[in-house]
Amino acid sequence: MLGLTERRRAVSRFGHWRRSCPFTAGVLAVVAAVELVAAVGLSAGVVVLSGSGAAMAWLFAALLLVAGVTLLVNPALRHFAGVVALVVGVASLVHANLGGFLLGFAAAVVSGALALSWVPVDDPTSEPEQPSSAVLPVEH
Repeated sequence: MLGLTERRRAVSRFGHWRRSCPFTAGVLAVVAAVELVAAVGLSAGVVVLSGSGAAMAWLFAALLLVAGVTLLVNPALRHFAGVVALVVGVASLVHANLGGFLLGFAAAVVSGALALSWVPVDDPTSEPEQPSSAVLPVEH
């Protein structure tokens, strides 16, 4: 069992990690992936979802899962993963049973938009960058 100081330290580390990556975008991409698969797997008896729609839902879910994990693990690739989430979300409307009854579509599109708009926050404890010496001002 963790003591009070260890819990605070763990919460602080989690908070720092959460702010260092597009956390909400990554979680929403994973949620969209789970929802696309759930729409195919759990709809037995309501609507029969099989054929190319089911196969595309599995493919799109895998792509969204990779995009979501990429956003959480490697924030430098946020633009690529954000575009993947947007494109897969829009394509799921047509190819994967209305994007998992529109919920997977919405989560994927919001995830892509959040990933593309996320900007890393500078750490206030780090030293400011020195100007590059590669570009020198021209004196007349």
